Amino acid sequence: MAKNNIWIGLAIAVILVAAGTWYYLSQDDAGGIIVPTGTTFSSDAVFNSETGDVLITFNASKENITADSIELYVSYDEVTFTKTNTFEDVAFPIDVEVTPETGEESLYYYAVVSYSDKTYRLPTEAGSYETVEITVSNTTEETANLLTFTAVPDFNSTTGIVLFSLSASEENKTANVVLFTSYDNTTFTNTVNSTTLELPGTFEFTADGAETDLYYYLEITCDENISRLPTEGVEWINITIAG
Repeated sequence: MAKNNIWIGLAIAVILVAAGTWYYLSQDDAGGIIVPTGTTFSSDAVFNSETGDVLITFNASKENITADSIELYVSYDEVTFTKTNTFEDVAFPIDVEVTPETGEESLYYYAVVSYSDKTYRLPTEAGSYETVEITVSNTTEETANLLTFTAVPDFNSTTGIVLFSLSASEENKTANVVLFTSYDNTTFTNTVNSTTLELPGTFEFTADGAETDLYYYLEITCDENISRLPTEGVEWINITIAG
């Protein structure tokens, strides 16, 4: 009798295993059960100071992975995120370039990956995001500032004429020069406009013989860049006419 019970138990076990296998396979074909893939996704981002773009690289933990889509959301204030791009049929890894808005110092982003009927948020925690620091290159400004100017005034106390000698830190330069003058260091007037002045070069200003003090500064346009001389404040010379 005990042997019969054992055989009956084994038969029931075989039937249950067969039924379970059939149910599992039939449900999988119908899409009722999703087999875990173990695939994860990640991103890395870096700011390219030469191009001014943020390069975001999306990666998958397995090779030969193609996602249905990637949606990229970007913000500059960590509050309002805007969907800037949607990429479909994405093969990993993929590089995405984002051009930041002018004047911004940081870019914040997160992404949503759709793959195998699932969505994956990057980073995974709800409300979280990645941060990219934007460092603006000052190469152009520094290059422009390498050109400097020197102005030397020479006052003729007999004629009342101030002769300005202007030179540049580089040779073969031509500049447009605007002279602003004042006798009270308060109200400045554009008194001389010297165009296409070859440097080194000179230009003249006739001072008021009744005055004793001349305050001035120059605006110099050269190679489409405007320089102020001096960069701050004003220069002063004595313009007393010889008695």
